[in-house]
Amino acid sequence: MGRLVSVLAHLKKSIIQVKATENCLAHALIIAIARIDNDSNYESYRKGWKIRPVVRDLLEKTSIDLSSVAGIPELARFQEYFRE
Repeated sequence: MGRLVSVLAHLKKSIIQVKATENCLAHALIIAIARIDNDSNYESYRKGWKIRPVVRDLLEKTSIDLSSVAGIPELARFQEYFRE
């Protein structure tokens, strides 16, 4: 049981609340990628600073429209983009 609690405690540290009111999926992806890449802007992105231009650029490059809905098809398109 102690090991499980230790693992869960580690996972809790990885949960980040995305406070965006639009394009939440893109915001979450940018924040996650910044964390994995040790991007110096990670903390700024997490707090909602400096992230809008990066999100806008990602949406333009992928031609994904998140204005109405973000679901499995959009996630699959992001996955395909990042695979390249």
